[in-house]
Amino acid sequence: MKKILLTLAAGICFTSFAADTTRYVVLMSGKPAGKHLVWSDAANQVSYFFEYNDRGRGPRLSVSITYDDQGFITDRQARGVDYFKAPVEESFSLVNGQAVWKNHIENEQRVVNGKVLYAALNGAPGEVEVTLMALSKLPNQEGEVVPAGKARAVQVRNHVSKVFGFPLELQLYAFTGSGGPPEYVWLTPKKKFFASIGGWMSVVLEGNEKIIDDLKKAQDKVEQEYLVSQAKKFTEKQSTPVVFKNVNVFDSKTAKVHANQSVVVVNGKVTQVGKAGKVTEPAGARVIDGTGKTLLPGLWDNHAHYNASTGLYHLAGGVTNIKDMANSLDLPEVKAKVDADLLLGPDISVMSGFIDFAGPYAGPTGKIVSTLEEGLDAVNFYADKGYQQIKLYSSIPPDWVKPLAERAHQRGMKVCGHVPSFMTAERAVKDGYDQIIHLNMIMLNFLGDTLDTRSMLRFIRVAERARNIDLASAEVKRFMRLLKDRNIVVDPTAAIFESMFTNEPGKLAHGYEGTIDMFPAAFRRSFYYGGLPTMKGHVGEYRESFENMVKMLRLLHANGITVVPGTDDFPGFTLHRELELYVQAGMT
Repeated sequence: MKKILLTLAAGICFTSFAADTTRYVVLMSGKPAGKHLVWSDAANQVSYFFEYNDRGRGPRLSVSITYDDQGFITDRQARGVDYFKAPVEESFSLVNGQAVWKNHIENEQRVVNGKVLYAALNGAPGEVEVTLMALSKLPNQEGEVVPAGKARAVQVRNHVSKVFGFPLELQLYAFTGSGGPPEYVWLTPKKKFFASIGGWMSVVLEGNEKIIDDLKKAQDKVEQEYLVSQAKKFTEKQSTPVVFKNVNVFDSKTAKVHANQSVVVVNGKVTQVGKAGKVTEPAGARVIDGTGKTLLPGLWDNHAHYNASTGLYHLAGGVTNIKDMANSLDLPEVKAKVDADLLLGPDISVMSGFIDFAGPYAGPTGKIVSTLEEGLDAVNFYADKGYQQIKLYSSIPPDWVKPLAERAHQRGMKVCGHVPSFMTAERAVKDGYDQIIHLNMIMLNFLGDTLDTRSMLRFIRVAERARNIDLASAEVKRFMRLLKDRNIVVDPTAAIFESMFTNEPGKLAHGYEGTIDMFPAAFRRSFYYGGLPTMKGHVGEYRESFENMVKMLRLLHANGITVVPGTDDFPGFTLHRELELYVQAGMT
């Protein structure tokens, strides 16, 4: 009887499509946002099409693969545009032990021993089928990858979902080797791609959208087990005092470094700091020799989006506290797990409740509302959950800002966010904003109120024109007085604009010169990707615009406006560059 039911379920889910095409739906926040197609052109050949729309961003890719009888790719071609709409022309071939690959940051070839896999710079989710086919032929399902690293696939769970009342057997695989946490993919028993389930975006076989929550619940359980094991592995509760000996200590109040110091920590608190040899070491203390190293207080990232799988990167970068600037609605529960040491990561000291207006450019998380009343209810929801502030996003109608801000203030919360489209930062402040996030929103204040900033224009227009803003103008001076008088906080995230406006493909991203070798080889590649695709032919102008943004940062500080360092980028390590940019701006 079970076999009959499985056959019926397979018929419901698969046979409604053309014989040579399998169709998938891309969903963001549970709503259709794109599609993914897979079909076979001939024996040992497969093609893919993948596109989605994320607030005007998103890839549109066509990929064709030829593979040998064992599943190893002999030729791969990818064409289209990437997430930021930059052209994609990517190729890979493996013939007679010679691997050759080319994309917008690499043009390399290498003699390889035996079979290798290729890590696509831009790819489609369904390609995992070919990867697994190849890995299944290797010992421990593990293989070498070019340009760098290894790949390994492990089946971690069998699961049965119900589709129209019929059971559907699926398998959850964990892929590792990229240098980060496992990536999870759902496959059929015949090892065909079925779904990729993420927090904000999912790809699932068309017709099976209703079982995403079921798959996510099963996947979350597996992922939670892994994350708890990592927390146990890397967390050590100190039952005895700890002495950091012979360290350099940075004094943030005086901006000086004191050499050859000892720091005593008892029950998680610093109890003594002084010259090494003159500090009393508690009996039974654990002594850590820090000769040649510098001890810093834990850093704050005032613009982060906590993800359990990347919490360790925050800690490795010295970040011990974050302000979470938008996340899934289970953030309070996630925070509780971090507090209980069940998840690795910094303390989530501030939670921001995300609110945006429904539409094609709506944000990917939080509360998406269609009426002002729903927006006011969202404010109450976040207040009841213990959030400290709300974050308004780009699609919010400008006339809603004032009543939403009033409700938030009544509930004891602050108001921050993007400046909504067709609104200036000046008006947002007057209508109740307590904090402006992203330096481009400050620059846009002087580029008019007719710009649709829901799209990539909020970056491109600033890159093109920010260099022409006169920072000594009466308009800028008036705006500075407004920010000062209203005690407005600015969260610039300057490093991401340096990345967008000045990073060139194939060259190491600014700020990672001292840390790039710390990352796994397969992971380093992402730091060479480059900035906005529109920068081509305008490198000088874009750089001048960023330089004027740094001058704006200096002006904010000089006018006594509170500036807080945040990143909205790679966890932990981007904060180092953010702080370096502040020093360049004269904030010493």
